[in-house]
Amino acid sequence: MDQKAARTAVAKAFRAHKIALRKGHWRLAGTEVQWYVDLRSAGPRPDAALHFEVGGWLPALDQPEPEGGAVDCPLLVDVPLDTAGGAGDVAAAVDALVALLSGVGTLAELRAALEGPAFTDAIVDRDLRTLLGR
Repeated sequence: MDQKAARTAVAKAFRAHKIALRKGHWRLAGTEVQWYVDLRSAGPRPDAALHFEVGGWLPALDQPEPEGGAVDCPLLVDVPLDTAGGAGDVAAAVDALVALLSGVGTLAELRAALEGPAFTDAIVDRDLRTLLGR
């Protein structure tokens, strides 16, 4: 699936979850953790691999809300998007991502999630590590 079709399928899948764009970024609000999701490309080719850039922001950190989306968040992780199977796989990938992020809405849930496989490659800034007691 080319990027244009994949991007359209991703947007449709997020809309199906009633997740709207905020300043060009999908935003999932948890109790204590706000998630920002952007779709990024590995290159300019129409068939280049896509991945979700996921950022976690916590108002408790007293940092300004990220204007640039996921990349400005104190927690940043890339989640690959497999588009080999077509639009159905894209919708399933969005469903899985939304389920994962919806299950991590509090500081305690975030602490536990960072120990699991979904966030093993996450980049966590110093302020967030301090808040998490790591």
